[in-house]
Amino acid sequence: MNFIDGHVHFRDFEEEDKETIKNGLEVARDSGLVAVLDMPNNKPAVMSRVEIENKIRKAKDADVKEVLYRCFMGITSDLEQIKEAVYVCNKYEQVPGIKVYLGHSTGRLGITLEEEQRFLMKTLTNLDYRGLLVAHCEKEDHIHDHIWTPDNPISHCHARPEESEIASVEDLLSMVIEFNFKGRVHVAHISSPTAVDLVYNAKMAGMDITCGSCPHHWIYDWNRMNEPDGLYFKMNPPLRSPESQQGMFEYLRTEKIDMIETDHAPHKENEKNREGGIFMSGIPGLASWPIIVEYLRFNNFSEKLIEKLVFLNPAKLYNLDVNTRKVNYKDRRGDYPYDPYEPMAKQIGWDKRKYI
Repeated sequence: MNFIDGHVHFRDFEEEDKETIKNGLEVARDSGLVAVLDMPNNKPAVMSRVEIENKIRKAKDADVKEVLYRCFMGITSDLEQIKEAVYVCNKYEQVPGIKVYLGHSTGRLGITLEEEQRFLMKTLTNLDYRGLLVAHCEKEDHIHDHIWTPDNPISHCHARPEESEIASVEDLLSMVIEFNFKGRVHVAHISSPTAVDLVYNAKMAGMDITCGSCPHHWIYDWNRMNEPDGLYFKMNPPLRSPESQQGMFEYLRTEKIDMIETDHAPHKENEKNREGGIFMSGIPGLASWPIIVEYLRFNNFSEKLIEKLVFLNPAKLYNLDVNTRKVNYKDRRGDYPYDPYEPMAKQIGWDKRKYI
């Protein structure tokens, strides 16, 4: 089976010590992927035509023909930059859409003020942007960074509660309706069942909207943060309560969630643990795709449903013309300093399996 990962964070440029686009594409190829979609919060952030062209050139030079590479354009609340983003999305087929951060995350590209968010949505509508808008939904007013401490890793989950995601999704839906936004909307890495309900109900009411979920949000709950390696599981949005984790898995099974995306983030080990004292958010997931899919089979997901979640639905959303291919999976988890899905792999007995 082949996969499409609609949410990866390849690095390169000023962060090539973490991962290059070439290495990311090679890992993707060996892990069964036929397409990846790269996010803009790099160093430098992808906010202009120049940065987009640099990433496209890097991917072309990598010459990994088995994997289709696409990269999102970042957005601000500056009028001229919004115009350039719309121009880039209309001009380059390698750019599937715009990524907006409605709250700060890695890279601090958040558009956090309500008036700036409203200006953005109004401007995109006035410019007749009809493409894809991918949203990171966490409302800054509901984030309490002051309670986060690395001495108690689970505090990160309480610092960025579900209410933050729910309120941000509510704001997004309200703005889409108010300004009659004509484009498509995708809520990335959704983690709250209540937020899923909001998106699903909007879709049933006729809105062109989808949502994607990361495996860590339906495999682990926030108690994982209390383990000795809890700091490695710090991410935005964070792990949720056991009830929400179970709810997300059920919504995946009942197709309220449209697709699976990993939010792959290849940080260095000393950026995650106490040694470096940086405590970056995000985990690597690209090399774990075969194991993630096997986890679904282990939990009695049908092959038809799995294909929808990992290939058909993302291919439709991102308008990707990709063909399936035969894959000899290679274990590339060692490309990254730690494996966040190792406990899950052991649970399903994957550590006893052989890669070809």
